[in-house]
Amino acid sequence: MKSKLLKNQKKELFLSLFIILCGNLLGIGMFLKENISSSTQALPRKAFGQGAYEETLQISTEKGTDEIQITVEEQQYSPSQIEAYLNEADSYLSRWYRKNISDKNYLKKDLDLPSSLPGNPTEFFWSTDAPDLLSWDGKLGEDIPKEGCQVNLRCTLSIGENELIWEKQPTVFPPSLSEIQLLEKNIQQEAENISDETDKELLLPSVVNGTEITYQLSRKRDGWVICILSLLLGLGIFPLTKEKEKQARDQRFRQMQRDYPDIIQKLILFLKAGLSIRKSMEKLAADYLKKKEAALIGTRYAYEELVKTCLEMERGIYEKDAYERLGRRCGLAEYKILSVLLVQNFKKGNQSILELLEREAVAAGEERLRRARIQGEEATTKLLLPMILQLLVVFIILMVPAFINFF
Repeated sequence: MKSKLLKNQKKELFLSLFIILCGNLLGIGMFLKENISSSTQALPRKAFGQGAYEETLQISTEKGTDEIQITVEEQQYSPSQIEAYLNEADSYLSRWYRKNISDKNYLKKDLDLPSSLPGNPTEFFWSTDAPDLLSWDGKLGEDIPKEGCQVNLRCTLSIGENELIWEKQPTVFPPSLSEIQLLEKNIQQEAENISDETDKELLLPSVVNGTEITYQLSRKRDGWVICILSLLLGLGIFPLTKEKEKQARDQRFRQMQRDYPDIIQKLILFLKAGLSIRKSMEKLAADYLKKKEAALIGTRYAYEELVKTCLEMERGIYEKDAYERLGRRCGLAEYKILSVLLVQNFKKGNQSILELLEREAVAAGEERLRRARIQGEEATTKLLLPMILQLLVVFIILMVPAFINFF
């Protein structure tokens, strides 16, 4: 026993030393890397336009060590670099102007004014001498005369305090409008002419440029959506009805399966008391009807089938045929077996039917236990999700205050 303890202690000692050794080696390596990487004789500048920054340095002198802060200004361009950048931007704007303005120097559409040049630090500042005709963002105005008007378009190219002026004098014309846009503009002008600003309503012209016009308010067209939804709902009734029928049928089968062992046991009891098969069936049906009328039980589908069987026999249907019809109506294997056993009673007598029913009762009891286990497993599975949700709620209740206190 002591040898085992010593071996365990040795293993723990070796493991502890191994962890300490690895941790120290890692720490020493990081310390050396930090010292090597932190030693410097130069500080990098940020690119032009990104601003200055401060760096904290640890200095060592004959008097000892101390910390200082050094301001590192952004990188500046030489005069030749600035001139080259400005000339490049000026050439770029000239090419852009020739591409977007017609050969006659006419401007009939909005301009997408460039604001920068990739790889070039030059800043673009646009302006015009007639913002009502051509705005600073390149949009044409609404009051441009039809004969056109010359506008001075200027762009100030800037790098720091260095500037270069680029300017052109295009002749701007009213923008080319489509037929519907022109009609819209004419209607707007005519409506403003025939209406007063103090009126509660804006009057719409019935005739514009000799063309009669009628107006309708544009509404959201939701009618077709309702039609499609109603169609889908209408068609969805069929599978929904089938699903409800299937659920009702499954519920009926489950209830009949639960009642089957009780019916077998009661039949055995009545047969042992000396009643015949028919009398036993009539007794089962009569007892069920009494309890149902007294509201002691609800509708039981298996007993309802027994009642129908007894009524058929009272109406003159042969007993053997009534039992066969019972098995077909129930539609379950258990009741088909019972139907076969009742039909065989006519051939072998009551003593044989008792033995067969007792065997069937044992099998029915085992089947009931098997179904009970399955239902228990299904219930456990259904409860799993609520339990997980409750666990999450408890976890949140415990962890949220801890996080709040920690931070």
